[in-house]
Amino acid sequence: MADTTVIDLSGSEELCSEPGALERVRKAYARLEPGDLLEVRSPIAEHAFAVRAWSRKNGVTLIADEPSDGYRRLVLAAPPADG
Repeated sequence: MADTTVIDLSGSEELCSEPGALERVRKAYARLEPGDLLEVRSPIAEHAFAVRAWSRKNGVTLIADEPSDGYRRLVLAAPPADG
């Protein structure tokens, strides 16, 4: 069963042009084990745009992208283990 790591960016006010929020996502994704999930939550539209763009650029699977009670919820999947 996959583990899910949750990052809440709601306290972060920086825009996508500033590296803080996206850097947190990138580092958290790098720590995932094969098959694990990373859920990113943010009320700031620019964060969602940045995560989508980063995912596309890096071949990261985005399995959910939906509104949820005042924030955007994006779920990224780490590749499964070979074998």
